[in-house]
Amino acid sequence: SEAHAKLFNNGQRNRDLVLANPISSELSDMRPSLLANLIAATGRNMARGFQDVALFEVGQAYAGDRPEDETLRAAGTRRGDIVPRNWQGGQRAVDVFTAKADALAVLEAAGAQVQSVQVVAEAPSWYHPGRSGTIQMGPQNKLATFGEIHPRILAEMDVKGPLVAFEVNLSAIPGTKTRSSTRAALKASDLMALKRDFAF
Repeated sequence: SEAHAKLFNNGQRNRDLVLANPISSELSDMRPSLLANLIAATGRNMARGFQDVALFEVGQAYAGDRPEDETLRAAGTRRGDIVPRNWQGGQRAVDVFTAKADALAVLEAAGAQVQSVQVVAEAPSWYHPGRSGTIQMGPQNKLATFGEIHPRILAEMDVKGPLVAFEVNLSAIPGTKTRSSTRAALKASDLMALKRDFAF
């Protein structure tokens, strides 16, 4: 929706992402981040009595209306006592380190060299300052963001916190664009298949 798109675009509506003919007023904009839908889904699950929620999504996010503005991303949210058993005993609530571990696990599964990434203490405005970070490979290539969602964002989306999340830009991982998933050419006969059935 327009309200959620603004929250994840520094409070402004990106006119390039407004749909000319939306199917409903709640789906009026292309999403600038996957987190808007995940946080809303977390809120709906909490309203139905689920306090420990972990959700993820892989899909496209958009910065504009050009093809190069579309990026493939993986994102996830966690809330509650997700880690049921640990060496200290008892349950442990999720925190910024849970989101960081999730982001690093997704990066490693996607083929990124996680031993050569840097973690810096800066993140977009929808994360809580001081409880968030960015995983990057050099100063220009930001691979992922993670952290606790800002209480202002949760209040505007009517979701009870604390809630941690991560978002990985799969399109920014070096080497993923050169992978080929093409198949060999199909070698099919020009003649129709013929089957014979003999019954005696």
